[in-house]
Formats: sequence, C-alpha cells, structure tokens
Amino acid sequence: MSALLQTFSPNTVLGLGGLIGLAAGLGAGRLADTLPHRYDITLLVEGRARTRRNVAVAMLGTGIGVWLGHLLVSVPEVSAPRAAFYFAVNLALAMALVAAAAVDLEHMILPNELTLGGALVALATSPWRNVGFVGSLIGIAVGLGITYLPFALYKRLRGRSGMGLGDAKLALFAGAWLGAPGAIYVVFAGALQSALCALIMRLLGLTFAVPASVQAEIAELRAKAAAGDEEALSLLADDPMAADVGKPGEPGDSGADPQPDDAFATMRLPMGPFLVLSCLEFLFARREILDLFDRYVAPR
Repeated sequence: MSALLQTFSPNTVLGLGGLIGLAAGLGAGRLADTLPHRYDITLLVEGRARTRRNVAVAMLGTGIGVWLGHLLVSVPEVSAPRAAFYFAVNLALAMALVAAAAVDLEHMILPNELTLGGALVALATSPWRNVGFVGSLIGIAVGLGITYLPFALYKRLRGRSGMGLGDAKLALFAGAWLGAPGAIYVVFAGALQSALCALIMRLLGLTFAVPASVQAEIAELRAKAAAGDEEALSLLADDPMAADVGKPGEPGDSGADPQPDDAFATMRLPMGPFLVLSCLEFLFARREILDLFDRYVAPR
C-alpha cells in the first residue's frame, strides 16, 4: 500500500480531489471573466450565458480533480508530498487550459497569461515530473515546430495567416507539460477532432456564430481602414476572419454572420478548445494512447 493510502482512504482522496477541483474551476471561471479586459475586449459574455459557462467550467474542474485523485490512488508507492505536488501542478495547468478554451470560444483569443504562463510553469516544474527538464524543452521545440513553421510557411505563400499564433503557443504549452509525444498527439488529435466536429455540425445544420467581440473588432478595423489607417489595412489583410463577417458597404459590414447557405463554408471553429481537449485526453490516457501508437502506428 502506498504512503498516500496509509494516510487517506481512496474515497477521501477522490472527495478532496473533487472539492479542490471545484475551487479551481471557480477560479478558472473568474479568469475567463477578467482576462479579456487585458485585451481591450468590452463585449463580454454576461447574464445566463456567463452563468452557464462558469457552471460548466466548475463542473469540469470537479471532474478533473476527481480523476487526478483516481490516478494518485492507483499509483503504488507514491508518497503524500509527491502526490500533493503532482495533483496541484496538473490541476493548475489543466484549469489554465480550460479557462483558455472558454476565452477562445467567446472571443477567439488565447491569452498569453494562460498559454505562455502555463508553459513557463510546466517547464519550471518538469524536473520533478516524469517528463524531465530536457524532455520538456524537446516538447517545446516539437510543439513549435509542428505549428509555427506551417504557420510561417502558409503566411509566406498565401500572404495572410491561416491560424492564430495563440494555437502555436498552446502547442508550446502542451510540449512543455506533456513532452514531445504529448505535443504531437495534441496537435494532430486536436486537428482531427476539430474537423470531425465541423463535419457533424454540417450534417446537423449547425453553425458557429462569430463572437460579438470579434465582429466589433473587425468593424472597428474596417472603419479605421476606410479612414486611411495603414495599420488597420494590414491587420485586415492578415486576418482570415475579416472575410467571414461581411464586407464593407454590404449588409454584413456591421459584423453580421454570413447567410445560411454560406455559413458552413466560412465557419471557423476556434482551434483552442480542441487542443485543450487533446491535452486532457493525453494527461488522463497517456499510457493507453502510447500503447495504441506502438501497436498500430509504429509496430516493432
């Protein structure tokens, strides 16, 4: 029996994990409320939508806390201090990602405080986690390599961005936290799950509405560009969303969504939530994912 279970019963560990996870979820909801202010976003989610989001984030925090507790009680010979460190670090990083996903869904941005800040925490704690400091550095390099390099190549070839830099920073976070295998899984599984979600939405006739804050930002840029602002013109030319929310002088120039027949063709699901989902999948099913890879992708 592990030292942890000599101190606490399994049900106590799970219960404490759920309670701490709930508190962390409430904190993550608070971050999703406050961080957009730092990016000059004024059209925030309020009322019932805000309440639903915060309840969902709190429930996710509770579930993550319980599952981390389950992982701890299933590991033999883990000491109570090491278990507490593992739980605290992974819960904090997981909830930073959940908060980032909430902000991305509502405003299509991934705050640097959560992506780069989380990567820094992951790197700093890596010597005391299984990934190790060198493994964390390699993960950062791999995460950047498979996201930023295609981003730079696409922009050079097409003259505009094909993805947000926030997604590359999130892949960097994944590499620092989960190592190179985690970064690879997160990027490719996130892309696959995003494509599957878009396909299912198309089959069901559903669309993803461009957030009001994004519509307002593009409308403001268009107004500045019309007045001759060169920086606004450059930003509009680089932003793939600018072509999706109407054109100046047309009914959509206030940021209205595309017409229903064109909605799927121009629908851009934020990638961040799918990358976050893939991070959590790898965190909780690392062994099973790597076993499947060894069995079907790289059999010996």
